[in-house]
Amino acid sequence: MRLTVKITFAVLLGVALIFSAYSYFSIQREREQLKINLSREARHIGESLRYVVKELWQQRGKDVAINFLQKANQEYTQTLVRWVWIEGEIPQKFQPRVPVEQLDDLFNEETVALLAGSPEGGDFLLTYLPLLTEEGRIGAIELSESMDEMHDYVQESLRRSAIVIGVSIGSALLFMGALGSIWIDRPMRKLRAQAERIGTGDFTTSVNLPGGGEIAELSSTIERMRGQLAEAREAEQIANNEKIEALEKLRHTERLATLGQLSAGIAHELGTPLNVIAGRAKLIRSVGMEPADISRSATIIGEQADRMTGIMRQLLSFARRGKSQKQAVDLNVVLRGIQPLLEPTAREQGIDLAIEETEQPLPVFADPAQLQQVLLNLTLNGIQAMPTSGDIILTSCHPSTVEVPENIEGKDASWVCLQICDQGTGIEPENLRQIFDPFFTTKDIGQGTGLGLSIAHGIIEEHGGWIEVSSTIGEGSCFSIYLPETPRGKLV
Repeated sequence: MRLTVKITFAVLLGVALIFSAYSYFSIQREREQLKINLSREARHIGESLRYVVKELWQQRGKDVAINFLQKANQEYTQTLVRWVWIEGEIPQKFQPRVPVEQLDDLFNEETVALLAGSPEGGDFLLTYLPLLTEEGRIGAIELSESMDEMHDYVQESLRRSAIVIGVSIGSALLFMGALGSIWIDRPMRKLRAQAERIGTGDFTTSVNLPGGGEIAELSSTIERMRGQLAEAREAEQIANNEKIEALEKLRHTERLATLGQLSAGIAHELGTPLNVIAGRAKLIRSVGMEPADISRSATIIGEQADRMTGIMRQLLSFARRGKSQKQAVDLNVVLRGIQPLLEPTAREQGIDLAIEETEQPLPVFADPAQLQQVLLNLTLNGIQAMPTSGDIILTSCHPSTVEVPENIEGKDASWVCLQICDQGTGIEPENLRQIFDPFFTTKDIGQGTGLGLSIAHGIIEEHGGWIEVSSTIGEGSCFSIYLPETPRGKLV
């Protein structure tokens, strides 16, 4: 509506100015014309009177001629006629209404017409017709006509013009308001609603305004933009889905690579229970074994089978590819869950694996399988960085002070920390800036893909946290994983 009001105001202002200017100049022209007509009429009357006065003055004397002018006032009710002197000593009753200096043209026997005001505030049109008397003294016939009639006419003209302008503006307001509502308001409301829908991401509704004007062109432009945005969003969704699918494939590949690294140690771990099972089975098969011994051997076989089943179930669960499922989980439980998978590999290389956890739960909202993949990857890297024996310590804690990076949201959140510290060879300072880059690796060919740390970094970022690394050459490295803590609730 504001656009309609602005256009209406601009048009009406132009119309009002044009009407006002036209009325002003028309009234001025009519006023001048009226003054000319009044002056012409006064000249005609004055010429007639001057001829008669001149004859009477010559034949019957001055007094008769002046008395004639006084009697003439009775016939010309609209015009006051009197005799005036313009030179010599002039009595009060024969003095002109205006100073004599303004009547110099009378000495050249020219008629003088001018406007003059009265002490009462009225305006008069004065016409002077010179007359040279027999004594050689110059006088004049003064015709004085009030301009009140002309002023009344001007006032009436102004009033009529004001009424015409007012009626025109009122009619134009109604007319342009109605047309503006139909031609501008309604289409603009539709376009604004469409723009708001597009701004909220709704590209399903189309608006096509008929016509060939600017608003219709704007509607067509918005419609094209809607189509392009819808296509761009669809393409972006397809690209994101492909990216997520590719990332999930990479994570699964890295998970399988980690699984391969764990297999050797676990295969050795399974050898012991298998030997126990085989031995106990031979004893049961032998002749003469007491029933109590048979029952005890069967119990041991069952325990060892359950142990192997648990190990295999953990391996299968880790290797299986599934969708990300975030939930409230205790970091201490995640730490304890990876210990059986890592201990065989660590023990085979003479490395002690220690887990230090807090007494209280550390709840986070995360995918346990993805956190398990991160911890396994970082721990296996630590084991590979220790060619001789040593310790690897996995710690969960509540850090006292945290320096949150600039790119992390929720800086006022409470944070929990997981640390994987080894006593390996350490990381070169120039490599610290690159260790999370995809395909960057310092391992020999065939021993690593260069994706493990990159994928771990991406998983932690998706969970709203970050990874910090500190390393000393010859002493070892420490990876710190920071995650936002969630209120304590139901933990898995």
